[in-house]
Amino acid sequence: MEADELTMLRDENERLRARIDELEHALFRDVSLPIEWRLTVQEARVFGILVTRSLATRTAILAALYDDLGRDQAEAKIVDVFVCKIRKKLKPFGIEIHTRWGEGWYLDEDQRESLRQMLWRPQT
Repeated sequence: MEADELTMLRDENERLRARIDELEHALFRDVSLPIEWRLTVQEARVFGILVTRSLATRTAILAALYDDLGRDQAEAKIVDVFVCKIRKKLKPFGIEIHTRWGEGWYLDEDQRESLRQMLWRPQT
């Protein structure tokens, strides 16, 4: 592969990654979370990653929490704390967050789909 072609592919990849991040953030801004869940803004961001991805990695969650705020990222262990708090708050509502050890966290596909349908409001 020639250097120009490689540079072009890297630039396109960077643009596409930025667009994906932009769309995921925009998607979750249109969500109306039930007040009964009592999620903080940061917990809602973590929950948004869980709902929009089949597997929420530590890196993705840290990016959702800190990248667009212009702050330095906290210790990676903070993700465990957020997931633990969210699990505790959402368990009474039948929402279960699973762990895939060494990889991340996820919601069952059926639950993810029903949550997406319940939470996203169509734009008019």
